[in-house]
Parts: sequence; structure tokens; C-alpha cells
Amino acid sequence: MSIISFAKIKKTKEDDIMCEILKKINGKSSSELLREYDIPLVPPIDISLLLRKIGIKEISADFSEIEDLIDEERGSILGITYAKDESLDIFYRSADTENRIRFTLAHELAHCCLHADTLKKRHIEWRKCETSSQSKEKEANIFAGELLIPLSSIKQIYSRFFVAPSLSALSSIFHVSTAVMAARLDYLKLTYIKDKAEDDD
Repeated sequence: MSIISFAKIKKTKEDDIMCEILKKINGKSSSELLREYDIPLVPPIDISLLLRKIGIKEISADFSEIEDLIDEERGSILGITYAKDESLDIFYRSADTENRIRFTLAHELAHCCLHADTLKKRHIEWRKCETSSQSKEKEANIFAGELLIPLSSIKQIYSRFFVAPSLSALSSIFHVSTAVMAARLDYLKLTYIKDKAEDDD
């Protein structure tokens, strides 16, 4: 399916039927997903393996055409979740770094678990750069952080350091950006050495 066709999908009477994959993970926490789908907690967390086990397809895409179509600035769309019939796809921006892609996948999966009621059959949910302040986006960001940086994993890593670990070292271990790592550590109230500027990659 081309990206442009997203914008042409018409609402039908069946739109209120939730797809089976969404039903299966609706309301699940990040720790429940990791446990139920037997994902090793050794960092970096294998988000792609988790999605495959759930039955979600991840697809690389160029969003420039749909951004033009809906009059959005180029690069503003970071990810799209698309539920149709019995399938669920997460599209990520092909030009993004590995860290950004991993976070986008985790963030969109978070919406599937936390906000499944807004991701009905044939519905599209996209995440844009400037929406991070919205409550649902904040919830999804926290969930994504918990998924990519589980509490038990970060505690185990912390035990290896004599002093507080550096932000860059932890980011490298978990394959996340320093911004994501800093947000997770701040949320957990864990100390760290800020040895480089936080990035969004």
C-alpha cells in the first residue's frame, strides 16, 4: 500500500470493529508484553522480535508525499499505525537513525496498548514531532521508555558501575538516544553523568 492511499481511505460502518491484534494487546503494560512474548531483557531490547511475535508488521516508508497531501511540513510525520481487518502495521520514517526507528516502533506500539480504542479498524494514527506535549503522546513516550529500558535491565547495568554511569554509555548500551535515556532516568530518579548534549536521534 502506498503512503498516499492512507489519506484516501473512507470511513465505513465497520470502522468501530477493533482488529484482533489490537484486542490481544489492548491494556497490556510494557512489562507484560516483554514477559508474555518472552523477550530477553538483555539490552538492547529486541523491539522487532516483539513486534513479530505479536503479529505486527514494521514497514519502512517515505512520508513526504502524504505530508504534501495534508499540507504538513516535510519531516513532521515520524510514524504511522495502520489497522485494517486482521492486520496491524507500523510505518516508520526510512531516513531515520536506528535509535529513532526503535523509539518510533516502541511509541506506536504504546498507542496500540494504551489507546487501542482510537485505533479502530481502518483507522490511521500518526505521530508528529510537535505533538510530544499532548497527554496521550506523553503516556506513549513513557511506555516506550519502559519498553526499551526496562527497570530490571537498567538496575542491573547500574550495578556494574562504581559511580553514576554516563548518559552516553547507557544510551549506547540500550540503543536509544541520549534524550530518551535522560527522560527515562529522570522518570526513575536515577543519577547519571551528563557527558554530552541530549539528542533526538
